[in-house]
Amino acid sequence: MKKILSMLLIFSVLFGCSAALAEMDVQIISGPDMVTEPVSLDDIQLGIEVDIDGYATLLPTSFEFVDGLGAYKAGKREVHYNWDDCNQWYASGNDAEYAILRMEITNLNTRTKNFLENCEVRVVFDDLYEYAGWFYQYNYDNGTYDRHSFKNQQNRNYVINKADIFSINPMYTGHYCFGCTLPNAIVNSKKPLRMVITIDGNEITYNVRK
Repeated sequence: MKKILSMLLIFSVLFGCSAALAEMDVQIISGPDMVTEPVSLDDIQLGIEVDIDGYATLLPTSFEFVDGLGAYKAGKREVHYNWDDCNQWYASGNDAEYAILRMEITNLNTRTKNFLENCEVRVVFDDLYEYAGWFYQYNYDNGTYDRHSFKNQQNRNYVINKADIFSINPMYTGHYCFGCTLPNAIVNSKKPLRMVITIDGNEITYNVRK
């Protein structure tokens, strides 16, 4: 009898611990849906937050031209010494570069939000040439590796596969990469160049060169 009582006590303690841990997880109790009108942001600046009321806070963090972009393979959450197992490298080639704008987006909606679900990127050069761009997401919780490029910083520099894109909870921040492959002649020019990102009808313009 004492043995049975002891087992019941242990189970009750374990159940209480698991219930307590569950209570400490983030639990979203959403409010009513917020209706917002799309806006046009003509000249966002690096390091300066911009609010779209009821929708999101945008923070462009960096812009650069690069010749390569690391990526986690679909379903993979860590990089590894065996390169082909978990990650891959996109190369722009000798005649082009990647134009990459990184941006943090904080979800001001009362529901979870996939900010890449309805997204389009284009780059306009000299108000004449237009190029279709692309977009990716970072997962800062992914694993890293102490070798290869971006030592122990791959999760902040390698994008995740499109199949692994995830929604952002209310008041949480997602990390994104908006890019376009551009010919070297455009990269090296001094003529106007802008990136136009459209997310859920909101048009966001970053002027690379005016």
